[in-house]
This record gives sequence, C-alpha cells and structure tokens, in this order.
Amino acid sequence: MAVEGSLYHTHVVNENGLVGQSFVEGNEGLSLGVSSSLVSASGTNPEQFIGFALSTCFNATLRIVEQQRHMPQDTQVRTRVDIVKDTMGYKFIVDAQIMFPNENQEDAQAVLDDALNQCPVAKLLKANDNVNFRIVNAFSDEDTESYGE
Repeated sequence: MAVEGSLYHTHVVNENGLVGQSFVEGNEGLSLGVSSSLVSASGTNPEQFIGFALSTCFNATLRIVEQQRHMPQDTQVRTRVDIVKDTMGYKFIVDAQIMFPNENQEDAQAVLDDALNQCPVAKLLKANDNVNFRIVNAFSDEDTESYGE
C-alpha cells in the first residue's frame, strides 16, 4: 500500500512472536532479539520498544518546539512502561516524565502542549487513558501517578 505524501516508510517483521528476532527489512539491517517481559529470557520486549519510541520521538519534537521558540534545547524524557493484567488479557500503562531544566512551568507547559500535537508517536498514544505525560523537576518512580485503572 502506498501512502500519499509519505516522507519515509519502513517494514519491521516479526515471524515468531516473543521468541527469536524482529528485524527491519531492507538495507538498514537492524535485527533485535525479542522476548516477553514476563519470563526470564534475553531480548528486547514490547514495553521497551514503546518506551524507546516515545522517549526518542517526543524529546526530538520537544527540542524542535524549543528551537522554534528560541529556547534552550535541553529537555529530557524518561518513559516508564508497565504491563498489567486487565479483563481482556494485558494492557500497558505509560508514564512519560519530561524535564525542562531551564524553563518556568508556564513555558514548559506550552512547549509540552505543542509537542503533544506535533509528535507522531505522542499523537498515537495521548488519547489513551493509560498514557500520561507530565512535567517533573527530577525523574522519579516515587510520584508515579495512579491512572489507567
């Protein structure tokens, strides 16, 4: 399927579920061992993939917004991804903590709001009740909010 206006596309293939490899088709050559987070096995799990994708894409978008506003580009994003049982199997709980070391709360919130509307990964996730984006002064697990329940 061709997507009109596509700036980039990729194909990632997984042939055996949470056993073996997932790989990028083509000349990029990325191949990662995969596993379940619920068993003791080596490999990258889906929770980690979601965390990587959100932390990377969202922080890149935050920095673009900061640059457009002539602000220092110094944000950091830490994404916690939990897997919990629900009535239909499992679900992910995602908590993205965003640090703005040199911005006041009002400016940081404005940048965050703009980035939420621009980042492709955030757009996929933000409407889900199990996903939270929040500004923090320091990364911590102590004040992880209870949400998604």
